[in-house]
Parts: sequence; C-alpha cells; structure tokens
Amino acid sequence: MHLVDILKGLLLKNKYVNKFSNNLKVKKFYSKGLKPESSPERILFWSTGGMVVQTNLESVVAASLKLRGHNIRMIICNAVYKGCAKRVDMPEVPVEDWGKYCRSCISQNSQLLDKLGLSYTYISELISEERACELRSMAGEVTFTNFKELSLDSIHLGSHLESAMMRHTRGGSYNGLDNILREYAYTVLINAEASANAMKEFKPTKIYMSHGIYADWGPALSVFLNNNIPITSYISCYLTAHFFFGTVKNFNETFLTIKNNAWDELKLIELNDTQKSRLKSFLEKRYQSNGASDLKGILKEFKGESKHFYDKYDIDPEKPVWGIMTHINWDAVSDYFPMVHRNFDEWLYETVKEIYHITDVQWLIKIHPSEINDNPETGCQKFIENNFPDLPPHIKVLKMDDDISPLDFYQMLDGAVTVMGTGGLELSLKGKPVILAGEAHYGNKGFTYDAKNNEHYKQLLREAVNTGRLDDEKISLAWKYAYIYFIRKQIPLIPTISNDLFIDFNLLDLLIPGKNKYMDFLCDRIIDGKDFIMPENLVQMAYLTEKEQIRKFA
Repeated sequence: MHLVDILKGLLLKNKYVNKFSNNLKVKKFYSKGLKPESSPERILFWSTGGMVVQTNLESVVAASLKLRGHNIRMIICNAVYKGCAKRVDMPEVPVEDWGKYCRSCISQNSQLLDKLGLSYTYISELISEERACELRSMAGEVTFTNFKELSLDSIHLGSHLESAMMRHTRGGSYNGLDNILREYAYTVLINAEASANAMKEFKPTKIYMSHGIYADWGPALSVFLNNNIPITSYISCYLTAHFFFGTVKNFNETFLTIKNNAWDELKLIELNDTQKSRLKSFLEKRYQSNGASDLKGILKEFKGESKHFYDKYDIDPEKPVWGIMTHINWDAVSDYFPMVHRNFDEWLYETVKEIYHITDVQWLIKIHPSEINDNPETGCQKFIENNFPDLPPHIKVLKMDDDISPLDFYQMLDGAVTVMGTGGLELSLKGKPVILAGEAHYGNKGFTYDAKNNEHYKQLLREAVNTGRLDDEKISLAWKYAYIYFIRKQIPLIPTISNDLFIDFNLLDLLIPGKNKYMDFLCDRIIDGKDFIMPENLVQMAYLTEKEQIRKFA
C-alpha cells in the first residue's frame, strides 16, 4: 500500500483539481509544437519544496522540452513529510501544525501540472507506507550529537540536514529544537529514498532541479550525482524573471562558473564598445536606479562624496583602506562551494582575529544590508558584537542599516576581502585587488587573489598593504568575465513567465520550438550540456521591449 491512497480522496474532492490532460486546448497546444526526436531524453524534474512559484518556473521548462519531443516526468511533494523549505517562512508555526498547510500546496502544484498536461508522480508513490515508517524510526534516533553523520545506503546526508537547520534557525542556536531536527532528518531520508526509487522506476537520462541544497533537494542531488546522471540546476539572479543555469557535476564546484575550456576561448576575445556600454549600463541601473531584484528595499542612495564617509568613519585618506564584505551566514550554507574555512562564521572570526595585528591597513567590515530583514539577531553584525566587543581603532564595522550605498563603499576602498561575494567581481572591474577565501565563480580566472588554505589566506591579508591596483591585463579579464556573467548568463524566462514569476497562459505558444529563441537556447543547452552563455544575437534581443520581443518571436 502506498501513502498516495491516503491523500487521493482528499485531492479528488478538491474543486480546484481537474485533469486538464484531456483538455482539447492543451492537446492542440502540444499538437502544434511537438517535435519528433530520434533519441528523446528521459528528463526527471525534481520539483519538491512545496513552492508554487518554483513549480511555475520548472513546469514552463518541462512543457518546452515536452514540445521538443522529450519524455518528461515531474516529481512533486504530497505531504509524506512536512519539513519542507516553506517552513522557514513560518517561524511562528509550531512543528505539530506544519502539516496544516500541505493540502493547499498539493492542490495548487498538481493543478498547474494538470493544466499543462505534464506527467507527474507524488513522492508517496515512490515510497511504501512500511518504508516510510522505517525512515521515521531512523529519524527518531537523530540527535545533535550524531546528526552530521546521517546517511542512507552509503550516501552521506548530514550536510543536507545541517543546511536545513541553518536555514530554519537563520544561523541561530539549535537549543531546544530536537523535534525540528528530527522532522528535517525525516525529510532528508524520505527525499533520498524517493529519488533513488525514482531512478529505478523512470531511468532518467537527465535531471532538472533547482539549486540542489537543503532537505528538499540536497539528498536527491546526492543520489543523482552518485548515479552519474547529468544534472541541470538553476538559481535566481539580478534581473526579474531571469535565471542562472548550469550543469552540476560534483559538490566541489559551483555550477555558476564558466567551464575552463569555454573561459580559455572567451578570455581571448576583446569586448567592443557596445558590450562595454551594456555592462556599464547594467551596473549603473543596479546601484543607482534600484534596478536589481536582489537589492529591492535595501539599496541606499549613492552620494559620491568620499570625504563625507571618511569623516563619518574616521578614516585617514593617506592610509590604505580595505573592505571585508560579509555574507548572509545561513543562506545557501551547503551550496558545496569550497571554502578555506568550515563556514562563514568561522571565516569571519579567523579574519577579524588576524587583522587585529595588521595595523598598517584600515579595515572596514561591511555587514550585508539584508541582515536587517533576514537575521538581525543571528547574523554577522551580532556575531562581531558578541565575539569582538572592543575592536581596535583600525577596524570598523559598517552596520547593516548604515546609510551607505555599495558604490560609495567601493569608492573608499583600496582592496577587499570576501569568500565568494559578487562585490569582489565588481571591485575587480575598478582595478581593485580582491582576496577570496573561497572558490567564487569568478575566482581563479586570473584577476583575483585566491587563498589556497588558511595559512595562505592569512599571508594574503598580511600582504594587503603592499598589494597594488590590478594591471590592465587583469582588469581586462575582469571585464570580460563580468560581461559574460552579468549580460550573457542571465537567461530570461519572460515573456511566458511574467514579472510575478507565474506563467502567462496567454503566451504559451511561445514555448513551441522556433517561437522563442531564448527557450530554444535553454532547451538546447539542457540537452547538449554546454555552457549556458547566450550568443550575442540573443543578448541584442534583450534590449528590445517586451512587446517588440513578442512580435519578433511571433
């Protein structure tokens, strides 16, 4: 007996659930665009997590691939577990009430897939009730002493459980949260088991999933990697309804980076004036026109008055000034991007401890402004206050709510330190040296100072006072990389995906092969596994208005 039988009655009674796969409109939609494939791929979409927006983003890609003749199977959650990614948005809800929100989520997600005529399988159809009980017993034995050792069928799962707990507490204490730990442990185990069973049942040749972290996606990613299945993953970026895509090969590199062979070719091509202008315009809109989705509501106005900030922070303009750019210490904690230190808190502690003795540099620790909304009580600012209450005068903290824009901050600096923050790339464009304590996607590209280990990192900090501006060759490399990253890798799902990230069903025809060059490009890259770097003709189309693009697509 499968757990799906328990929920089937409830779902069939829900007036919003309707099997649209027999709908003539959907049949007509697919008949207009379906391309026969001589060797179609079997593509498994791991669409767990309970987020309706995410299901919209993934189903539009799934429908596009189906129209190109590939076999698609979506895997969605239906309340076998209740410790999903949505729980972090409801910190006030006790764990015993988490399941109350599942029915609405299931109906919305399944309704959308039904409406698009996409085949899907519930997690409960991949796990028997007996096996679910066994995994619940295993989760019940998890404690804060042994949780990092959690595994199933020789696949290590402890890091996924840790990332889920870090996200849930937003970097805070785990004290008294034993029941939440075990609930997330159950989620981790269920997803590991279900993904392994999905592999056996559907035998996918490719996988598509979001960033591949936390309890919902991380265990499945581990299983898929263990089976050597090509995985396409994606993450939101700086422009609304645009995304970064990449191929996940292992846990030791970020899928955001450009493959070495592609970079070796692209770095030899000089940017023309139009391309430089595009990049400048993007950065100006990002910081001076509030044109970036990741900075909405927190961006301070650019003043362009360095003297004002020298006076405000008591900075000697004749002495080197280096910035230390912190991170949201819980977000994407297990993105598996290698770091010199175990986590962001350890990096910050070791950094401050080291620069205590480097007095020939003025150090400005810039707290990420998102902390004011995300985790003011558990973030880097509070961490410094608790661990370093009496900082020496050559170290100053620019707080999360300080009235200073990123551009004003960058303007003051002679160089900067970060683990993998995007600010490091932006400073490199200005010719300012950047020390990296982690393998950022832009690291090891010829224009950053990349720490190999903790001792090397400390050495780079000590040498900061004598580290001059980047030479022209390094600045040129930074510009070439930034153009690829900010302009050619931000791939739009518009106009079929609206600015609210939901599907515009009036524009479904743009998913048909040949109707939307962006979707053609995206589907081609998912199938051939090449870098998701748009060619220049697609970049040029991005500068048309939405109406012009629709006319051009049509």
